[in-house]
Amino acid sequence: MTLSKLFVTLLIVAGLLSMACQSPVTPATRAPQPTQAPQPTQASQPTQATQAAQAPQAAPPAPSGTGQQLAGTVWKWTTTQMNDGSSKTPRDPNKYLIEFLADGHVAVQADCNRVAGTHTVNGNRLAITLGPSTLAACPPGSLGDEFVKQLGNISSYFFKGENLILEIKMDSGSMIFAPSAPAGLPGTSWEVISYNNGRQAVVSLLTGTDISLNFGTDGQVSGNAGCNTYSGGYQASGNALKVGPLVSTQKTCATPAGVMEQEQQYLAALQNAATFEIAGDTLTIRDAGGAMQVVATAVH
Repeated sequence: MTLSKLFVTLLIVAGLLSMACQSPVTPATRAPQPTQAPQPTQASQPTQATQAAQAPQAAPPAPSGTGQQLAGTVWKWTTTQMNDGSSKTPRDPNKYLIEFLADGHVAVQADCNRVAGTHTVNGNRLAITLGPSTLAACPPGSLGDEFVKQLGNISSYFFKGENLILEIKMDSGSMIFAPSAPAGLPGTSWEVISYNNGRQAVVSLLTGTDISLNFGTDGQVSGNAGCNTYSGGYQASGNALKVGPLVSTQKTCATPAGVMEQEQQYLAALQNAATFEIAGDTLTIRDAGGAMQVVATAVH
């Protein structure tokens, strides 16, 4: 190699070294630091309002009288208060009675008359449908017709204390009833007005006949069955009643026609007794299935 070529080569190398020294040095890239795993977000604490909204809501207070039932009590009408300020109050509440039977029927005493019917219940909604009625002429001042009319216009019911309140339709007024005080049988005397003839029918007595029914304080029942006198034992506890066996005299009566058949049917009905109830002046005796057997009015 000639000196001139060597000199040129050295110049080139020197130039390259000079450029290398003047180039900006790129700072070393910093290794990425491991990122810290995000901390789980703490669930926000419910506010007091939120807690109240999420808490189970307490049931509204039960209406007064919850646990009471329509059936199982004979109710006597004490007064009706109308929203226009007027009122109707019977002189003798024991002559204005209603009993709601478990089979959906109702038995009503409207002063001197008795009315049969049905009732339906849906919640506190109540509908009373009245049907056949006796047609006796009640004394002046009787509220029998008014009582029946109001019962046919009931829309709902509730209990207030021991009283039953029947609300009249269109929010026009309230009928107020109290429980009819139960009475005992011993020492009472009755005149029978109807009996079960054994063919699923409760019938009135034949014209010109009378049947009496007496409960002694000695546990003996007695009376006249229309022709013959009868007697036997009875047991009454609460509203439970057992009668018989009964014995009777052996006369035969020819008139009125059918009196002997009536007597046999009555005595059979009386011995079917399983329960009784006294509502005002009316005694009703039923069998174990709730079917009416004997109905009688008090002899004072």
